[in-house]
Amino acid sequence: MASALVTTGCVTTNLHKFRMTASEAPEVHGANTNMEQNSTSWRFTGKVNYNYEKKVDISEDIYWNKSLDELFDGNNLESSDAAYKMGGLDFTGKIDFLYKSNYFVFGLGAGYKDGLINHVTFGWNFSHVEFGVFTGMYNQYGDVEYSGEIVSDEEGGDDHERIREKDSQINTSFFAGAYIGYYIDKFFTNYSVSFYTPSPKINGHALSVPTITSHYFTVGYRLTDRIEISAGGILTDIDGTGTNGGYTGGISLYL
Repeated sequence: MASALVTTGCVTTNLHKFRMTASEAPEVHGANTNMEQNSTSWRFTGKVNYNYEKKVDISEDIYWNKSLDELFDGNNLESSDAAYKMGGLDFTGKIDFLYKSNYFVFGLGAGYKDGLINHVTFGWNFSHVEFGVFTGMYNQYGDVEYSGEIVSDEEGGDDHERIREKDSQINTSFFAGAYIGYYIDKFFTNYSVSFYTPSPKINGHALSVPTITSHYFTVGYRLTDRIEISAGGILTDIDGTGTNGGYTGGISLYL
C-alpha cells in the first residue's frame, strides 16, 4: 500500500520511503573584539563540531516543489516514512574578511562544512558590543535514499515502474541569519542564529522539505593578538518537527 501519493494527469507517483542526511546551518559571527576605525582583518578558523546522531521525522512537511516548470496538479506529497538523518562529527574550515568604517562593518566569508559556504555580512562594531546580519549560499553535500513506484494508467493500461535510489547529491540552498556579541578585555561571547532549507530531488523532481535553524552559543578568549580559542553549544530546530543539540570548539588565527 502506498504511503505517499501524487497524481499528474494519468501518472501517479507513490513514495514509500525517503531519507536524507542534513547538516546544521552554518555559523557566522563578528570580529570578537573592538576593531579600530577604518581597519581590516583576515581570520582563518578551524572548528570541530559534534551533534547528537538523530533521525528527525519530516513526514508531514515534505511535498513536491510547485515552482518547477512541470507543475503537478496540486495534490500534496504525504509520507509516513520520511526523515532527516542528522548529527555526528564534522569539521569546519573558514576564511573571513572584515572591514570597519566608523562603526559599520562589512564582511565576506568562504569555507567548508559538509559542503562549500560563502556569505556576505553587514554589522556594527562598538567598544564592547557588536551585532549584524548575514546571507549567503550553502552547497551542502549529502546522501539521499528513497523508494517507491510510478503508476501509469494511460490508454487503459496499468503500468508499475518501481523507483529506488541511494546516492549523493549537492544541494545548493540560500541561508541567512544574525549575530550579536559582547567582549571585554580578551574575553568574548557570541550568539548566532542561521537557517536554510535543503533542496533534494526525487526521480529528477525537486522536493520542498522543512527549514533547518541552528543557534550557536559560544564563549572565547584571545590568547594573543592573533590567536583565539572558543567553545560552546549548538541547538538546532527542524521547522517545529524536532530539535537536536551539540557542541562546537575551535581556534582562529588573525592576520
